[in-house]
Amino acid sequence: MEALTSYMKDIPSIKKVYLINQDYSFGQSVRADARKMLGAKRPDIQIVGDELHPLLKVTDFSPYIAKIKASGADSVVTGNWGQDIALLLKAAADAGLKVNWYTYYAGGAGGPTAIKQTGLDHQVFQITEGFANSGNQAAMDFEKAFRAKVGLSLWYPRAVNEMRMFKAAAEKANSVDPVKVAAALEDLKFEVLDGGQGFMRKDDHQFFQPIYISSFGKLAANEPFDEENTGWGWHLASKIDTPQAMVSTTCKMTRP
Repeated sequence: MEALTSYMKDIPSIKKVYLINQDYSFGQSVRADARKMLGAKRPDIQIVGDELHPLLKVTDFSPYIAKIKASGADSVVTGNWGQDIALLLKAAADAGLKVNWYTYYAGGAGGPTAIKQTGLDHQVFQITEGFANSGNQAAMDFEKAFRAKVGLSLWYPRAVNEMRMFKAAAEKANSVDPVKVAAALEDLKFEVLDGGQGFMRKDDHQFFQPIYISSFGKLAANEPFDEENTGWGWHLASKIDTPQAMVSTTCKMTRP
């Protein structure tokens, strides 16, 4: 959210934001931090709606979409995932709602298909640690090989980063003992899949790396990867460097 709001603050057309999130810890965190960080960075932005809904229980989001439409929002921020983002976007398409969506998980299963149905060409954004058309050649080569083998997109580059970083820490510790590997991870710097340096902060073992904002829509000539056979794919909107994605911590970790 630190990275996402750093991007949103520089978009002058964002004036009215609607928050809609799943009613559990993550959704509540997205909601609270969006309010706090947008308020600090762009106090002129109005929060015109703030909705929590049951997790993975809503089958028809049309009443929620009607509220968003009535609010006059130009942008929606949501941490929804799974069927809750796919059905939310489907309801938006059915209602002809034309706003920009700022999401965490619109790229998950069913999300790209739902976005294509909305016709919102490059108006649905997601924030991720990497994406298929990032422009990093090594990552795009990995994506091509992964799709050929698995038949699906690499939804989570973090999984590649995790395994590669674990390997680096185990080699540094010369051990796979959990305590030794955990100690070796502290302040470990690492070249992430999509390029740039990530590191694990010693204080709380939080991992920081460059963060990408991408939009979903028609592909450019140099973008080879579509999603879910829609003919549309993710396009780089902004790259947020590691320092701008960091947040402070009050963690006092007890170590073995």
